[in-house]
Amino acid sequence: MRVLLIRPPARHTVESEVPEAVEAENLSYPPLALMAIVSFLREHSHHVVELLDAQLDHLEYDEVERQILAFKPDVVGITCFTVQLVDVHNTIAAAKRAGTERIVLGGPHISDFPHESVGLKDVDAVVKGEGQQPMLDLLTAWEAGEEARGLPGIMAHPDDPIPENDVYFSNDLDEYPIIDRTLVDYTRYYDVMGEGGMFTTVITSRGCPYRCTFCNTPRHRYRVMSPKRVCDELQACLDLGIREIYFVDDTFNITNKRVHELCDEILRRNIEISWTVRFRVKGVDRPLLEKMKAAGCQRIQFGVEQGTEEGLLRLKKDVTSIEIENAFRLCREVGINTVAYFMIGTPVERTRSDVADTIRYSIKLDPDFVMFNLLTPFPGTTLFDEGLRDGVLDLEPWTRFMRHPDESFKAQVWDEHFTREELRDLLEGAYRKFYWRPKFVLRNITQIRNSTDFKRKATAGLRLLTG
Repeated sequence: MRVLLIRPPARHTVESEVPEAVEAENLSYPPLALMAIVSFLREHSHHVVELLDAQLDHLEYDEVERQILAFKPDVVGITCFTVQLVDVHNTIAAAKRAGTERIVLGGPHISDFPHESVGLKDVDAVVKGEGQQPMLDLLTAWEAGEEARGLPGIMAHPDDPIPENDVYFSNDLDEYPIIDRTLVDYTRYYDVMGEGGMFTTVITSRGCPYRCTFCNTPRHRYRVMSPKRVCDELQACLDLGIREIYFVDDTFNITNKRVHELCDEILRRNIEISWTVRFRVKGVDRPLLEKMKAAGCQRIQFGVEQGTEEGLLRLKKDVTSIEIENAFRLCREVGINTVAYFMIGTPVERTRSDVADTIRYSIKLDPDFVMFNLLTPFPGTTLFDEGLRDGVLDLEPWTRFMRHPDESFKAQVWDEHFTREELRDLLEGAYRKFYWRPKFVLRNITQIRNSTDFKRKATAGLRLLTG
């Protein structure tokens, strides 16, 4: 069969959690999950499989339709995030106009809302969980003229009951083939906070065992790749000239032991790369950071979220402000750059003074970069359930949107204490107060490494200043 996997355009994204000025210079990442599925299908089947990243070239839907028509796929698979549901809907329509017989959806939205997704017009099946093996099983069934029923990770009808094996997870991540990054124009992806070199993303684990109330990351069966398998993929990146890596694991340091072992393998094999990770504050110590620095770690992204003990407890971050401050201090001393993520508009921020405390705390930590997000509780999170219970949030708008995607939809914010407009003003103000500081501007000027780095950071900075 001929199969085309698509990352849809991002033209009708649900109102963003960050200001437009920041979003315009957001990070450009390759469609890693789709690339992994294509690599798997090519290795384990005879199907002809290609990938279209419509976001990379900001394609219009008529161009998406033309490319589908040119490839003439039997099956089109589309990755689906809740905030891009309108774009997914439009991509489905483009595929049907191009004569595609079968449409499959996968991605985070499907794992949370399978029945709503398989019930969308012209959708023939959805894939829950990791898509490699389920997609192969689905193609095998369709090619044989069989019904796509009873397959682990597959739903093919909105009335299907949810079976015990409705989500597929591999117990051995090492069994997956190394992702072929030449499936896309890999030289064009970049990290605006990076060093300006050739960049890509890598994932070394699946799932997250923690229970932050604002997060809907699947917590099934936390699994990891072996250090050898990770380094094999890093070497494949190096062979393509890629020198900057962002490990996009939901949480990289579930245990310090695993991080030490991976760093040891990187050092043993003399893999010279610059890398970034997402980290929990809990457990950070000097020996760990020194080992990471020696192995090429240049930047750590910490989800701080709040600067008060009340806020940390409400979000179930399982960390204290003392631990947070210690982690940022150690990173400065060791020489690893930091990014701090904060939320504006949480339930414990009842007054403008409370929000100001969060902003002051971000300045006190003095990270190299900060990202302020407007709290937008999504269905499937504990915080959303709490909002329903307290009458702050309403499920019905989400239900309508999932069944009939509409570009006028706006995700609900926690508006118990502030209006949406007030929260947006507070968010914009947070960015200005942090990034307009002379200390920040001077530090970043001295850290610019080349003309590409300067152009990206200057453009992002100007948009922030005029946003």
